[in-house]
Amino acid sequence: AKSENPAASQTEINVTPGLEEKLNQFWGRNRRNLLILAVVVLVVILGRGAWDYVAAQKEATAARAYAAATTTGQKRAFAQANAGHELAGVAWLQIGDTAYAENKPADALAAYQSAAKILTTGPLASRAALGSAMAQLQAGQTDAGKAALQTLADTSSAPVALRTEAAYHLASLAHAAGDDAKLKALAQQIAQIDPASPWTQRIMLMQLAKPTASTAAPAQPAAPATTQTEEPTIKLNLGK
Repeated sequence: AKSENPAASQTEINVTPGLEEKLNQFWGRNRRNLLILAVVVLVVILGRGAWDYVAAQKEATAARAYAAATTTGQKRAFAQANAGHELAGVAWLQIGDTAYAENKPADALAAYQSAAKILTTGPLASRAALGSAMAQLQAGQTDAGKAALQTLADTSSAPVALRTEAAYHLASLAHAAGDDAKLKALAQQIAQIDPASPWTQRIMLMQLAKPTASTAAPAQPAAPATTQTEEPTIKLNLGK
């Protein structure tokens, strides 16, 4: 009798599906969910692009409206129409500067406070704080104005130029009051903040001069400087 080897006579068949077959099976089972996911992703991408476009258009519109506002009334209308926008804060800051220059401390203080609510960080926030302090002094709120100036002078995160100006205005008041000890302390503080500051030079001259009536009225915080020999002042740096 002829013996047969079952292992040799039987052919093994590989029934394990390949990668392509697995993908086809996965697609067949999840086709609907995958299509929905693809549509959702596409909608999100298109929505984000549309949102960015609309936001950019709003920013451009606000910038044009701000540039067109040249009078105080127009700036006020812009600030009210664009409440919360950074440019509205800048507009309030300029309104405050104008009111301060016109010796309208109540209007100036209100405008600076409106600016401070929007400009909460950065150099313009410190600029609004300086304006508020100066408006308080102009309004006769001497103690509050001095305290605000001292806070600004002591704030290490504030711009150096604003800190030294705040300290200088305090020194001017001390000089007018004949408080030599306070004047000396403020002179030292300014020298520590920025030895090369123009305010340092001015306070050195102040220490050599006798108090006069003019020293009791610190300089306007935003008056334009025309020559290098004039008192240095803070101007808004708004860019282009």
